[in-house]
Amino acid sequence: MAIQLADYEINIRSFHPEKDFGWSGLMFEGDNRGFSLKPSGIKPTTSRIWHKLTLSTKKITVTPVTVSDPSKAPWEDKKRIYSGNLAPKGRVTLKDKPLTNNSIYQYRLDGHYGGVNHAMPGSPVMQERLDFSYVPTLNVKYKVIIDIDTVNGHMDIVTYITGDAFPNCEAFIVDPGGQAISLGIHVRKGAPPLSLSLNADYPMIASALRLPLNNNGSFKGTVGDELFRQANRYPKLAFHKIADWNNRFTSIPANSGHCMLLEKASLEYCFNGLLK
Repeated sequence: MAIQLADYEINIRSFHPEKDFGWSGLMFEGDNRGFSLKPSGIKPTTSRIWHKLTLSTKKITVTPVTVSDPSKAPWEDKKRIYSGNLAPKGRVTLKDKPLTNNSIYQYRLDGHYGGVNHAMPGSPVMQERLDFSYVPTLNVKYKVIIDIDTVNGHMDIVTYITGDAFPNCEAFIVDPGGQAISLGIHVRKGAPPLSLSLNADYPMIASALRLPLNNNGSFKGTVGDELFRQANRYPKLAFHKIADWNNRFTSIPANSGHCMLLEKASLEYCFNGLLK
């Protein structure tokens, strides 16, 4: 029986794992969490910006949602909610490729999201009146290519995400039944004033996965890391249980490899590489 074309949800999120951004980030409120696969927009999992794509592989449509969870400046008592012209912006284009051998459907997603911390004095007024702000924009770009083989029963998904390198970034895909699979993570580099201003388009996440599918399009239970196979020149693709694969990413400390002296009086991780 051929695999059914289904709806999938792709999440890309920028978050700060500490309670605040530290001295280099003027002590603005952070998200106080580690890497996560929990749904976007549902407490207690917050993000500075979360970008969610709902992809219908049957209708060949994609619906983006881009939101900044409420936060506050250190000199304010209440959290701010940004909407309208002050809200973060996101866009995505979807291209589908003609069938290959009447069994493989391909979808190419090319997008971007960005937003400004309008808690800085004067920024909201500038944005509303002049349509720009003196505050640096948090920028993230991405390319996602999905091939669904309805005969052999699997999805191949290639993900490439670039951006300012600050703050942390995580990406995952969710099947029709709510099963999430990590597409990769990134631990922040540098400090907000410099990293956000440079617009360096720094490579943050790159992955190429094969995901076996059930007949209804849901994930079957394993993950194959094609990027790892090619890098190590292994002849055969090895598969991992979804739980083991996800734990590989969510168990990594969200500050790993980031010199904490950039944010507070601590030398933690200043002399260590990213844990693997």
